[in-house]
Amino acid sequence: MERFDFNYAPFNYLSNPERVMLQKAVDIAFFHNGESIIRPEEPIEFLYVVMKGLVKEIGADGDVVSLYHPRDTFEARGLIEGVSHHQFVVEEEALVYTIPKDVVLKIIESNPRFGAYCYASVADKFASLSNSKNESEFESLFTAKVRDAYRDNPTWLEGGDSVFRAAEVLKERKTKSALVRHEGRIGVFTESAFRDIVIAGAPSSDAIHNWAAFNLISIDIDDFVFNALLRMTTFKIQRVVVTENGQPIGTLEQIDVLAYFSNHSHLVAQRLERAKTIDELVDIAGQMTDSIRLLRNNGVRAPQLAQLMQVLNSSLFEKAWRILAPADLYDNSCLIVMGSEGRGEQILKTDQDNALILRESVNPEEAAEVAEQFSATLARLGYPPCPGKIMVNNPAWCKTLPEFKKMVSGWCHAPDGEAMMNLAIFIDAKAVAGDVAMLAEVKEHLQKRMINDAGMLMVFARAVDQFESQSKGFFSQLLNRSGSEKMDIKKMGQFPVVHGIRALSLEARIEETNTFERIRHLVQLNIIDEALGQDVAEALSYIMDLRFSANLHILESGSGTPNQVDFANLSTLERDLLKDALQVVKRFKNVIRHHFHITS
Repeated sequence: MERFDFNYAPFNYLSNPERVMLQKAVDIAFFHNGESIIRPEEPIEFLYVVMKGLVKEIGADGDVVSLYHPRDTFEARGLIEGVSHHQFVVEEEALVYTIPKDVVLKIIESNPRFGAYCYASVADKFASLSNSKNESEFESLFTAKVRDAYRDNPTWLEGGDSVFRAAEVLKERKTKSALVRHEGRIGVFTESAFRDIVIAGAPSSDAIHNWAAFNLISIDIDDFVFNALLRMTTFKIQRVVVTENGQPIGTLEQIDVLAYFSNHSHLVAQRLERAKTIDELVDIAGQMTDSIRLLRNNGVRAPQLAQLMQVLNSSLFEKAWRILAPADLYDNSCLIVMGSEGRGEQILKTDQDNALILRESVNPEEAAEVAEQFSATLARLGYPPCPGKIMVNNPAWCKTLPEFKKMVSGWCHAPDGEAMMNLAIFIDAKAVAGDVAMLAEVKEHLQKRMINDAGMLMVFARAVDQFESQSKGFFSQLLNRSGSEKMDIKKMGQFPVVHGIRALSLEARIEETNTFERIRHLVQLNIIDEALGQDVAEALSYIMDLRFSANLHILESGSGTPNQVDFANLSTLERDLLKDALQVVKRFKNVIRHHFHITS
């Protein structure tokens, strides 16, 4: 008997006694071309591992849904459940290991990690396995102390200070938060409080203790950075108060943590705040990409990197607009970013997707001239022009507030393909500079004008199938050698999820723009069930990781087509996770089709 190879997932998770048990029980079987190894709804008695050859998995609809190469494992889930709903057929003469069911069950019982591979939900499988390769890279995260990442430069205010005074101090100190002393208590006043103040119609003379938070979430300065991140995640906040000997001494922001692990002596965001010229911004834009590379090497995943880049890009765009636009134009305009940038899901620099909303008092010729300068500046910073010209230098996307309202209303009343594309782009919009209240006003207008028209929503949601012809039968194409083994992971995986969630969010009037936040909100509203929400979120995270790795390779090598993942070059574990991710996407698309009554 040939010795079993334990050097790949999930068998590399086994202990020595477990490996001995498996080695004693494993056998080898040979199957001819066209022979069925597993038939639908028939009992399964073995876990199979391909040694040589090729096996295809055929779904209930007759499509080839996956291919299994040497070192690939199947059908773990079906083995546990007793039967598989799919058929596994030999495509090229196959030699496979057969591991008896009772041995697999014993190992699962003694080895939770192996069990996660075999029987965990898709979400748990991604969470358990996709990060395993980065364990050593996270070692510093578990040992770093808060005092290592904390910047000792707190801003203090008194509870009796006015809202106007607080705004002056935050602007002067170029910070988003300040600690507040009031009647023997310590609180925190953050930039987000201004939103609540405006909504409540409170005067600028109001005392800030009315708007500060005194139920502080804190972390000791000698605690671990990892614990600080856990608290930020648990309480869904962007900062924790740092204490020393029980007394608040400052705050630790998410961006401080990311900056610390980027190994940069100076925070990129701080350089952005100090920048005075476009030339300085060009240098900083290059440093941003270097930071992303370093963070990636430290094991930070794509969704978190995207959130960081949204913060940095927003600051970069705001600074560029502030440098270029005269004060009156800046104060009477609202610069917005849209698409993946607006959602906070873009990592590397991509095409410009932006627009400008203007007060009617603005000189249109001056606005057009500065908008042209801004688009040219972004190109210089590394953001190429949008092929569809969705940019501020296009009059169609540089309009007064009333014109913008009229435009978005028109999309709902005449829902053709172009209108729905524009609506999809716009509802992801985020304000980055100027009078941000104007974007809120346009979105509020859109919500009031949007008709709960099932037909319009169906047309909008139908775009989940926009690339169906490319994704359908991908594995069949590989078998027929009718295409390369590269897939456009954005079109086949990321876009259907992003747009399907966007369609559900539009129908539910959800204000969040980030896809992961939208998923959480949709689960809370019971529009999608929790298990599906977890699977979709984890699948999207993994797809974003693959896409980012592929595009980063193109950036470093200087050649290649964006978003193309080479299936042949993926490891056994990566291929396995990708197959699971694509199955989640397929399942989610079926949910969207059913929900919006989309027919083929």
